[in-house]
Amino acid sequence: MWAWRETERPAQTKVMDKRYIKYFDGYRAAYGLADFDDPKAFVDPESGKKKPVYRWNYEPLTEKVYEAHIKGNLSIGIQPCNENKEVRFGVVDVDPKDYDDFNKKFFIDVIQNYQLPLIPIESKSGGLHLCLFMDHFTDAKAVKSFLSNLLPLFKLKPDCEVFPKQTELTTDEETGNLKPGQFINLPYYGGKRRALNVDGTPFDLEKFLTVVEANLVSKEDLTKITENIDQKIYEGIDGDLLDGPPCLAEISKISNREGFDGKDRFMYNYHVFAKMKYPDGWEQKVKNAPVKFFEERHANAWDDKILSGKLKSWKRSEKGYMCNQSPLADFCKKGICVKKKFGVLAGSKGSYPILTNLRKIEIFEEPEYEFDVTKPDGIATATVHCKSIEHLNDQRKRRNAIAKAAGFLPPLIKGEEEQTVMDELYKTQKAVQPPIGTSPKEKLHDVLHARINGPKASTDAAFKSGSVLIEGEYAFFKFEKFYDRLRAKDWKYKEEKTGRIMETTYRECEIQFLDQKRFPSKESGKYNSSTKNVVQINIKSFEEVPIYHTKIKHKTEIM
Repeated sequence: MWAWRETERPAQTKVMDKRYIKYFDGYRAAYGLADFDDPKAFVDPESGKKKPVYRWNYEPLTEKVYEAHIKGNLSIGIQPCNENKEVRFGVVDVDPKDYDDFNKKFFIDVIQNYQLPLIPIESKSGGLHLCLFMDHFTDAKAVKSFLSNLLPLFKLKPDCEVFPKQTELTTDEETGNLKPGQFINLPYYGGKRRALNVDGTPFDLEKFLTVVEANLVSKEDLTKITENIDQKIYEGIDGDLLDGPPCLAEISKISNREGFDGKDRFMYNYHVFAKMKYPDGWEQKVKNAPVKFFEERHANAWDDKILSGKLKSWKRSEKGYMCNQSPLADFCKKGICVKKKFGVLAGSKGSYPILTNLRKIEIFEEPEYEFDVTKPDGIATATVHCKSIEHLNDQRKRRNAIAKAAGFLPPLIKGEEEQTVMDELYKTQKAVQPPIGTSPKEKLHDVLHARINGPKASTDAAFKSGSVLIEGEYAFFKFEKFYDRLRAKDWKYKEEKTGRIMETTYRECEIQFLDQKRFPSKESGKYNSSTKNVVQINIKSFEEVPIYHTKIKHKTEIM
């Protein structure tokens, strides 16, 4: 019913087909940029491909910018979610570990078999973007929930990136401006990144747009498709599991297969389910589970002795489902689970939330970190900021950061579960640069540049007040006055740390921190008293240091 329907349409003669803009619409106040000309862009030695620097460009997303993308002059991305918490499209970002063995036909076949309204598009990296297009702007949570529930069909884990990443744009506490969040790269950049037909051959742009129009869906359509898929999940399973998590239902179908290696995780999560559903008889339910769900060869691994030990431990446990651990994570459909009577939201403790999309923000030698956490509704996510690696790895500090960002406090976990959660999070780690104009490097460089090129000290009093003294190739200025200016720019590092950062960043500029420096003049036969805590820096060397932020050309110049 859904996949690959096409309609006839007259050929488009305009340079920019506005249907493209209509269907790839979202947040318009800024757009993502894959900058191949940035000094930090590099050629991957393995693939031989140039890796761009990704950043936000805080200029309006106009028709001319879209046109520059289609022409291949500018590679852009977009935040699908707009200011009204609505989206026109959504994307499952399939990024395989091994591109050489990546089977695109598998994804096409799943789309066909389940008649899904998805269009596979080649991504910039060589993976796939499974794109969903709505007939009008639709609640972002509904679209993200729908796509997230499809992940197991494609054998994708819950931490697979689904766009919109954010279902609501938040406000920057310092500036009061909306934070755009994360963008998805758009297709048909210079005729590349094309949609694929059922036989794997690519569509041109005109053909792609006709396919999009033939596969537009409504919010009501999403509900119907989800219900049909849900029914298949619970078909033929033991009636005991009908009101439990879908992962238990799915695993129960394969638990007796030769080589199944998830019985321990299944039993743990089944005991959590049984405790809630059968508070007075859960122990007997657990005792019967090995024979009920496993064949004899598996059931023998859970004899009475082992069960007694497990039950003794589980009686004291108040932890919820272990959603992050395989094989549970491989079958996770949280959007369905949250609706079940004894799903992930049932019970007093609940389960530990899914953490994913770890970003290492490269700030000097001590990076900061951000990651996404799934909220209890199983759909919405929040971005959590950790100021250091210690902050990230310390569970109590991380819990407080989650509570501040997402409005809920995850349960405390120990040992193996804690290690599993962090192992899975670190698997998603990527290095990123701070947005243009916001990094500490930029702030430091800008203030230092302003100080060196600012008012020159012609008197001792002016020097003591913070004006710069020029002697040959060197500039001298009072550190305290410079630091005060940094603080006015929301600089968060203490004086000692700032000094170490400057020494590291401007080592080639012969930077030194002097205890004192005397203004070069004589009055009444005496030298002036020395100025304390002075910075010395080579002007010529400093001028050769690159400015860390690079302004994009104006859109009219790009054309």
